[in-house]
Amino acid sequence: MNIGVIGAGAWGTAFAIHLTRTGKRILLWTFEKELLPELRERRENTTFLPGFKLDNSIDYTNDINDVMDFADTIVIATPSFALRETLTPFGEKLAGKRLLILTKGIERSTLKLMNEVIEEITGSDGETIATLSGPSFAREVAQGLFTAAVVASRNMDFSFTMQQQIHSDYFRVYRVDDIIGVELGGALKNVMAIGSGIIEGLHFGMNTQAAFTTRALAEIKRLGRALGARETTFMGLSGMGDLILTSYGNLSRNRIFGIELASGRKSADIIASRKTVVEGYYTINAVYNLAQKLGVDMPITEELYRIAYEAKDITASLQAIIKRGFKKED
Repeated sequence: MNIGVIGAGAWGTAFAIHLTRTGKRILLWTFEKELLPELRERRENTTFLPGFKLDNSIDYTNDINDVMDFADTIVIATPSFALRETLTPFGEKLAGKRLLILTKGIERSTLKLMNEVIEEITGSDGETIATLSGPSFAREVAQGLFTAAVVASRNMDFSFTMQQQIHSDYFRVYRVDDIIGVELGGALKNVMAIGSGIIEGLHFGMNTQAAFTTRALAEIKRLGRALGARETTFMGLSGMGDLILTSYGNLSRNRIFGIELASGRKSADIIASRKTVVEGYYTINAVYNLAQKLGVDMPITEELYRIAYEAKDITASLQAIIKRGFKKED
């Protein structure tokens, strides 16, 4: 079976490696033309996922038309901020494909989830669009370490189809039909992991971390309810599972970004110095504006936005959260 993968970052490359282990042939599209010779000759993505030899069943291109001709199942692994621009010219061709979204985020200009953006691009009703999420560091998937994730679609039959295509003995896949909840959990955990990184960088204790993670999850559920997601989804792999991994895992770019903020570095300087994408930085902006639009109380998100985008003093932000009035736990 042929599968096309659009996006040769760490996650797109790791997922391509995983798919070859399930017997698939892969065509991997890279935005960076300079990567092509390295991928083809060295069979290694030294820029985004160094240390892994890529199987001969993976081929490479920088023309998305090649991917459209190669496969009927397309995996989308572009950064969230580049998804619309990358895929819009191919909307008509994508409309006839089975689509699996790996991208986690919310589009800043429209405040839409990734599945909504793709539905808009393709004119689709979402019946052949699914999203995959859960606690899954790219490097560990590439290593073949056991991972569990969840695939979601409005169409449970399509969720089952995707589940069958990507499941393996070391990559266990569950399925749900709450695509809103799965998309939100995957996007917002990146935001909250930045907060965990800040707390770690300030050398606060585990009491603080536990309190922060619990209240962060409460905010995620609050926004989810406003958008029609099921609360139980956030207690699963794409919610709590991914939040734990991204908040505390040593491979988490969002956590490391938060640690660097706590050291006094500016957001723009940190982003400019990194080759890899810190999705949480971009998602903070969208989530903050979405919460304002819907009237959802998200104090942690608001303070993270002010730290990342307005250079607010971190100590002042912490005090603003700590000194909030008495309330019932939700």
